[in-house]
Amino acid sequence: MSDPRFPIGPLPALPDAERVPATLHGLANSMAQAVTDWQATLQALTPVDLTRTYRPASWTVQQLAHHTADAHLHGLNRLRHGLTQDDFQIQPFDQSAWLTLADAALPVSVAAQLLEPLNAHWVALLRGTPAGQFDRQVVHPTEGRQDLWQLAVKHDWHLRHHLAHVRLALGEQQ
Repeated sequence: MSDPRFPIGPLPALPDAERVPATLHGLANSMAQAVTDWQATLQALTPVDLTRTYRPASWTVQQLAHHTADAHLHGLNRLRHGLTQDDFQIQPFDQSAWLTLADAALPVSVAAQLLEPLNAHWVALLRGTPAGQFDRQVVHPTEGRQDLWQLAVKHDWHLRHHLAHVRLALGEQQ
């Protein structure tokens, strides 16, 4: 790995040939495994571990856990809006500012617990929504138009991306 900012590589684009029901089931399985891995990783942390970073000036393990839960919630809402509203306009959130709010100081077990029911919704939607519905598009103010296939890929990647950051932070210090 040459760039610790992207320990699992950059966000992949989903080729047209992979926009099939099996891909949605694969994303559901990947997200389910990622949340299981998040929970296992967060259970074993010490207070010192929570302050570790994967590179200088990066978010701490604690911040990564809370950010990941926040983003998974936002992603779920974006997906649900995208499935039910034409050309839904995504409202970004200031990720760093959210980490200054009081709830970011909650134990990481709260973030782990939040990920589980959020992910249950993700999995249900990925497995239970007709694949053609993922052709619907949302509009992000800086990223532009994207279909729900790419939104799902992005949020699966995001779970695993920040888990890799946490593991990198823990590995650098062990």
